[in-house]
Parts: sequence; structure tokens; C-alpha cells
Amino acid sequence: MDKNIKLKILDVVYPGKGLARLDGCVVFIRGVLPGEVVTARIIKQRKNFAEAELISIDEPSPSRIEPFCPLAGTCPGCSYQHIDYEEELRIKDAQFTDLLRRIGHIEDPPSLPPVPSPLPLGYRNKITLHSSHDFTISGDKSRRTSLGYFALDNRSIIDIPSCPLAVDGINHQLQKLRRDHKFISGLKDGQNLSLRQTKADGTIFWLEGSPPENTRLTEETCLGPVQVSYKSFFQVNIPIADALMRRVMEIISEIQPSAVIDLYCGIGLFALAAGKAGIPAVLGIDRNKAAIRAARRNAKNLDLPGLRFEMMTARDGLKFGLSPLKSEEATLIVDPPRAGLPKEIIALIAEDKPGTVIYISCAPDTLARDAARLSNAGYRIEKTQIFDMFPRTPYFESITVFTITGRTIREESNQ
Repeated sequence: MDKNIKLKILDVVYPGKGLARLDGCVVFIRGVLPGEVVTARIIKQRKNFAEAELISIDEPSPSRIEPFCPLAGTCPGCSYQHIDYEEELRIKDAQFTDLLRRIGHIEDPPSLPPVPSPLPLGYRNKITLHSSHDFTISGDKSRRTSLGYFALDNRSIIDIPSCPLAVDGINHQLQKLRRDHKFISGLKDGQNLSLRQTKADGTIFWLEGSPPENTRLTEETCLGPVQVSYKSFFQVNIPIADALMRRVMEIISEIQPSAVIDLYCGIGLFALAAGKAGIPAVLGIDRNKAAIRAARRNAKNLDLPGLRFEMMTARDGLKFGLSPLKSEEATLIVDPPRAGLPKEIIALIAEDKPGTVIYISCAPDTLARDAARLSNAGYRIEKTQIFDMFPRTPYFESITVFTITGRTIREESNQ
């Protein structure tokens, strides 16, 4: 285990680890690039693979750059600080294709070029940090408070003076709070601090269990201003969120369905996009009461009277939405959590067969799994594309359009 070894990096696989082989065994290692030769040390030996720690880069890739953040390699969030952004985008696109082939059993995915983030740094409009108390004994017992992200062990906290992924306003506010001795000393062990910025509201912050003064925020989007609760989910990279919404509008404009159902609608962004695309009947479904209230308010503020939002489970909402429709004329939008679509939802889709399914995903592995299940239900991928919502991290968003086998979007739009 303590012996240094030489490795040739064959690939970087999702989510962000380099892959090498040693005596036929797969070895995963962080902080490397395809083609590099490195010195490493095995730190974990499993039955079918090993994990290694990087010691040195002996033959660097031409795509290697100097990390912008001094905590790169220590903080687990940024797997790609050492990679030129163009190469990072290529790696992510290749990972997406590989997952669709291996897990989704799609031999030749019809992929469109990836959509890059305009900013590879300074794009996050929200971060959440965790506090931790470290006690030292030297005569008197003293306490040091760390405020930052979880380390690789998912227990200890890496102190974060500032985060290069966050927008400037968040870092300025964070530095101000860190200089406030009363604030820092008042943090409880394990307490979360969230910071969020919008163009309309500036930067706000709140501690876990204590809401900010302004609990209703306004986000500027390509659809117009939308309101969202401070604790509600909203995409962290506004330019890419806008690109996603524009793409949804383009797809729906091509299809021209008689109705759209947005199954995990949240505050209603994709339902609002469908309304903006001219669809007369749009139904948004979510089980979160605050999100549904915000979605209704947003539809009213944007003058989209054809939108309806209901608080239901995905299962009940799908049955409710499809039962009065000719399913083949309906488009279903799904933007599920990282776990993907439950089997019962895919079973309902297979039973009712909406003409088109637009699947927005932040987890390409579960998307690929669901693609295989939808394929078994009679769907095929019409087109798919990644949107780099999270530069410098191993994650990204994607949009995939599924149609009934034997039909195409063009055929549907001509009906």
C-alpha cells in the first residue's frame, strides 16, 4: 500500500476520476488528465478496483493548467480546476456518451454539441457552508471555528475563506462575516450558513433555522422576472438556466403539442417556458406547497393564463394530467431529483405513452438508466445535449428528447 507506482491515465470517467490499469486491475485517481503519466500510491484496495493518491505528474497533458483555487486537490467539489475549460467540456461530453452507451444501451446517441458556461468561474448564485468547532488544549481550552465545505471523508470541514465558483457578491459577504468575531463565535457546531445573490435583491445570507429578512427573492430570467422563496430550489448558473429554458421553448415550438405536463415543476420554470412557447394548456405538478404558490404567482405576473399548477405527487399528477388528453398529442417534461424517475412513473409513462418526453437531468448516470427503461417502454432518443451548469466540478445538466419509436418530432409537428 505504501509503495509508489507509475500509472498511465487512460481516461477521466464520471464523476471526475482518472482511470488507469495496474496488472489488469482498474485504478481510480483524482487530479489527472487523459494521457498523463503519474506517480501514485494505492490507498484503498477493493475486490474489483483500487483507489490511488497522486504523488507527482511525470508527463503532464498539454491541457493541464495551474489551478485557480489554492484548495484544488483538497476540496472535493472542484475536480477539474487543473484542466483547460475546452478539454473539461470535451471530457464531460465523452462521459455522457459513454454512460448512454454502457448503461442506456444506446449505441450511437444523437448528441448535439455541448453548451458551455459563459463563465467557468464566478457563476454560482448560492453556496452553503458548514461550521465546525475544533478544540485545542494549551493551558486554557480554546476553540477554533472552521466554516467551509465537507472534505473527502464527508465528515471534516475544509475552511473556505472564499470560493472561486461563487459570484463576487457572495465572496464579499462571506469575507465580511468571517471578520465579524461575534458572528463567528456565535456559530453552533455543525450549523449551516447559506449565501445567495440575485440581481434584484443583492446578496442575502441566513443560518440554518433562522430565515433572512427578505424571504421572497426575484430572479431575472429570459422568461422575465420570477419570484422564488429563499429556500426553494433554483439553478445556480443563471446563463445556463436561461439556455436550458430557451432550448425547452425551441423543442416545444417544434412539436406544437396540444398540452404540456411539467411533472416536477418546482416554481414552474419549464411550465412557464411552455406557456411562452404558445402552448394553450400547461399543467405543472409538484408536491411542495410553497413551490406551487410561487409557480401560480409567476404565471400570473408573466400573464400566462393558460397555466395551471397543482400540488400532487408525481404519480397522482401524471394520472390527473394525462387522463383527459389524447396522450400521443401531449408532451411530458420531467426534471427529477438526482435519483431519477421512479419505476412506477416509468410504468405509467409506458402505459399512457405521451407523444414526447423532455427529460432534464442533473445526473447522467440515472438518466442513462432511465433511457434504457424508456427504450423498453417503446421510446427512443430523438436528440440529447449537455449544458455545463457546474464548470470545474464533475457535474452537468442535460436535455434529452424521447419520442415513440417510429415517430419523429417533425412528423408530430405536421399532424
